[in-house]
Amino acid sequence: MGLLPMKVKTICAVFAVIMLVGCESHDDKPIVDNKTAEAICKAKANLPGGWTTSEVTPEVQKATNLVIKGMEKTAKVKKMLAVHSQIVNGVNYALEFQLENGTIWSAIVYRDPEGKYNITQTPIPGLFCDH
Repeated sequence: MGLLPMKVKTICAVFAVIMLVGCESHDDKPIVDNKTAEAICKAKANLPGGWTTSEVTPEVQKATNLVIKGMEKTAKVKKMLAVHSQIVNGVNYALEFQLENGTIWSAIVYRDPEGKYNITQTPIPGLFCDH
């Protein structure tokens, strides 16, 4: 009983793990934070710290441009479908937009108090309330 039985057991264990990982189901739907999507979709006006419907402002345009640049899309925004904002230590923008090619996307961008923008919810196809 040398090293050969040990190697066979190790190889079998590694093979079993690879097979189990390979059998995992992979869903092509993007991961959406359901609590955030629900909060955006059921937003009530005047709720402190809650999401509210917003207008397209220069800050929203900057946030949208950051998302498009991050998507590496050459298409331009055809239409902003919805904008929601949440006042925190800075501002969260929930963006829903349609590109010129007809696809609809949603993303969340955070603008800190110094005016720096950061994508906090990567772009997902569809509207927040569709997930």
